[in-house]
Amino acid sequence: MKKIVLILVVAAAVAFPAAAGAASFSGIVVAKQVRRHALVVASPTGAVHVVRTHHLATRLGARVTVRAHRLRDGTFSATKVSVRGRARRARIHGVVVRRLRGRVLIAAGHSVLSIRSHQLFSLQDDNPGAQPGDEVDETVTIDNGNLDEDQVEEVGHTQKLELEGAVVSVTSPTNAADGEIVLQVGTSTIHVVVPAGTQLPALAAGDNVELKVTLSGTTFTLAKADEEDDSQGDDDQGDDDGGGGDD
Repeated sequence: MKKIVLILVVAAAVAFPAAAGAASFSGIVVAKQVRRHALVVASPTGAVHVVRTHHLATRLGARVTVRAHRLRDGTFSATKVSVRGRARRARIHGVVVRRLRGRVLIAAGHSVLSIRSHQLFSLQDDNPGAQPGDEVDETVTIDNGNLDEDQVEEVGHTQKLELEGAVVSVTSPTNAADGEIVLQVGTSTIHVVVPAGTQLPALAAGDNVELKVTLSGTTFTLAKADEEDDSQGDDDQGDDDGGGGDD
């Protein structure tokens, strides 16, 4: 396993430990990412964790307790996932990536989540809702495998965020011209500018990457790119319909 870090013009190979120690946390499953062999778990505070696991039968809305090792890419490799019941709502703290018609993309905890929104985005809207770069606390309702936006509180703004997805295409920059990485995020594609002079590692279509980017208006510019740790966890799993009620 390796991790390549690019910081704008200067490329540097950095060594990281495979894991940063054991961790234990609980939360609600708000997404499943088959290509990453991962569950996305939102804690009661809204913090979001990507949990690598061989067991993807756990349904959205499941209340889980996770024992895991933190990996070098910031995700977790599960040693045990136990289901303790089900929930109808969850809290997610993240950063708005993009608003689409009837949907909003939220970057949270090394993942990007797609949330159905009643706010129809239009440049003519008087109140278009939270915009790219806005930090939000979202309360979502989990409905038939989807996340529905319930309440949104804007809590700040940032020009730095993380995008996670699969590489669609790469145009390498030159010393004089910018390049571009096109990233597939859910059913959307996001174009990320790669500044002139940046040295990219070998990337191919389909590679899973996490890009740390800066945001100016609606333009994303690469600040750092990480290859993902490919650990899928080595975990035991409790019953999917464990005890406990809905909320």
